[in-house]
Amino acid sequence: MNKQDHLMYNFRAGSQIAFRHFMKQHLHALTFHAYRLCRNKEVSEEIVADTFSKLWQRKDNFDNETSIKSFLYITTRNACLDYIRSAQQRTSSQSVELEEDLILQDIDPLTHLIHAELIQSLVNEINRLPQRQGDVFRMTYLDGFTTDEICTRLGITPNAVFVAKKKATAKLRKVFSERELFTCLIIIQLLYNERVLH
Repeated sequence: MNKQDHLMYNFRAGSQIAFRHFMKQHLHALTFHAYRLCRNKEVSEEIVADTFSKLWQRKDNFDNETSIKSFLYITTRNACLDYIRSAQQRTSSQSVELEEDLILQDIDPLTHLIHAELIQSLVNEINRLPQRQGDVFRMTYLDGFTTDEICTRLGITPNAVFVAKKKATAKLRKVFSERELFTCLIIIQLLYNERVLH
């Protein structure tokens, strides 16, 4: 039994260690995915926590990590869509309708898996940045903190936040520009999509 099979066996058997492995591996990317869709930090965190709870409840249903990843992203996407529909009913906002239309166009599970891999790749590269740059980039784009909140939490100036963000973005663009063009273009879109950047 190889390492991956052993991990899946333990997960299906109820191992908290195996469960924490999957949480650690997918938590940041999944939260980023949820935040991009619903644009609310607290809601994103709640949706992701609920998604992992559902994963644990259905642990017997998964044969491999690909099926786990697919479940995580599709479940999160559907919960975000439910949140957007609820917001639409409360506000009747045209912008919410547009957001829902954009999500509805993306229903192919393979697309979700590709998107998940790209987000995970981005998170992995963020983790390789110098600590200050990684912290600022993560807090800005994955956690949704404002510049003022980052300054308070890290004890730095707004200019230091700007410089760290700029350097981190430049390094990430360089890393992904050295890879396949398709991957590079999608990662750059994730970095510069106006729904992510403020």
